[in-house]
Amino acid sequence: MNGGIDPVARSGARIEIIAPSGAHLSLERFDLALQRLRERGHEARCSAPREGWQRFGAPDAVRLEQIHRAARAHDIDAVMITRGGYGVSRLLDRIDWPLVAASAARGVRWIGYSDFTAFQLALLARTGAPSFAGPGVAGDFGIDEPDRYMLEHFDALMDGRLLPVHWEERWPAPAEDKAVAAARHHGRPQEPIEGTLWGGNLSLVAAAVGTPYLPAVEGGILFLEDVAEHPYRVERMLHQLLYSGVLAAQHAVVLGEFTEWKPSPHDNGYDLRAVVEHFRERSSVPFVTGLPFGHVPRKAVLGIGARYRLEHDDQGWRLTPTADKD
Repeated sequence: MNGGIDPVARSGARIEIIAPSGAHLSLERFDLALQRLRERGHEARCSAPREGWQRFGAPDAVRLEQIHRAARAHDIDAVMITRGGYGVSRLLDRIDWPLVAASAARGVRWIGYSDFTAFQLALLARTGAPSFAGPGVAGDFGIDEPDRYMLEHFDALMDGRLLPVHWEERWPAPAEDKAVAAARHHGRPQEPIEGTLWGGNLSLVAAAVGTPYLPAVEGGILFLEDVAEHPYRVERMLHQLLYSGVLAAQHAVVLGEFTEWKPSPHDNGYDLRAVVEHFRERSSVPFVTGLPFGHVPRKAVLGIGARYRLEHDDQGWRLTPTADKD
């Protein structure tokens, strides 16, 4: 089973690298990342400007053309992003989504995370086409030592496979609350859950509510992560998803890493775990924590729009891509 991906029929992948969001933070790191990809046997090419414009990788029209040029290309296997930051949201109403969907239908993998979540959500919402939550070029291949777990998942994707993801629950429900949690379906699901996997960066998911760029996923598995957002902001964005009905439509919510936030002196014990416990009380949907994904070196590759099975056993949680039943 390969999760519905056509394998790359060559020793390495042909990768087009685009800069749809922020400007380079370090050209030295980016060049190192290109070298690393080429050392792994991939043909990595990038025509994005090396100098940014304002805080962006290039003016809007240039970044838009990068996306369309990559979507028209018939000689590539994957599209990756230089980095995240901000900028895709400015382009959503001007992207030729059927053109991108046709690229995905040819087997081109559109890979990224962070700000690229806006693109991935919109692609799924407008066309139903899949994409892949996975590494960015500079931030994951340009660091001193790329993470082996990330590389394993990335290599599998380039080989046409999505790997299952295993992890241990970070914040299980307190022992005294298990019976109540099970009765309310807030705790560990008793049976495996299957559904469409979707999501990404929480800020971008919340920002898409009320727009035509949020997928209307029913019975899905929603995964979320974020960076530099204090827990109260995380809670506020989760309330946006709660009040809009997005959470209630899901079979499960799976939380990845929420990193680089600073506690406030008056938090008085309020932290991310407190947020999770709050939503386990407020929502009828199970909240699972600890997914290896986010603004961290150790990240899985996840198929956005793909079918997955979520289940728990004595070894922890398992998220497994499944073949569509049609």
